[in-house]
Amino acid sequence: MGLKPVWATEWDLAPENKKKSKAKGDGLRIRELAAKPRDMSSIPRPLMVKGWCSMIELNFKDAFDSFERLKNESRWSQCYYAYLTAVCQGATGDVDGAQLVFKEVQKLFKRKNNQIEQFSVKKAERFRKQTPTRALCVLASIEVLYLWKALPNCSFPNLQRMSQACHEVDDSSVIGLKHLLLGAIHKCLGNSEDAVQFFQRAAKDELCRQNHMYVQPYACYELGCLLLGRPEEDFSGYDFENRLHVRIHAALASLKELVPQ
Repeated sequence: MGLKPVWATEWDLAPENKKKSKAKGDGLRIRELAAKPRDMSSIPRPLMVKGWCSMIELNFKDAFDSFERLKNESRWSQCYYAYLTAVCQGATGDVDGAQLVFKEVQKLFKRKNNQIEQFSVKKAERFRKQTPTRALCVLASIEVLYLWKALPNCSFPNLQRMSQACHEVDDSSVIGLKHLLLGAIHKCLGNSEDAVQFFQRAAKDELCRQNHMYVQPYACYELGCLLLGRPEEDFSGYDFENRLHVRIHAALASLKELVPQ
């Protein structure tokens, strides 16, 4: 589907890089930035790429090292990179160290109207008060990969590892999030039936309204996308079949225009 790399999206969000982003392709920009000395006024692009690639590979130690440097060096959003640092540090098993970094997130919250920083602060708040578990930090890392549309870039073995990690979480406060992520993982694995069931569970979970307000609307969206294609996959030979196929394709095209993939 031509997914834009998550690291490209972040780099583009930096004000000083927006004009460059519109003028050049991602591949060309990556090559140019890798060849130039790092400008500390912008996001260190190669370091960001390494951090995201490491997290996609579930290599949390290398991801932690990269995001910790970004937390200290980036002028774009130290708050956001502090959250990623804490998540990856906890996912390595160093939950005490992760809690210390989670406590830094609030202190680094500078842009009050920035949704990414708002999200980081909300997510870090719980672990400021209680020590996180490794399982919850791994779940949080998968959540970030999902929200930044990086799951389709993950290999099948890593997606299967993520599925197993989600199943190991037994905290009732994140059950809706767990089901949303399992649905997204199974969707990437091509298991549409399982994905539908998990998205349905996520959409029905009322507890997530308190802890993760976005889970239900996202689950409904994901469910709608999957169910929209079902008439073509599961049925054939019915009256006016071609007409419905035209409507399905038109609806999918409209959906792609509204929500770029």
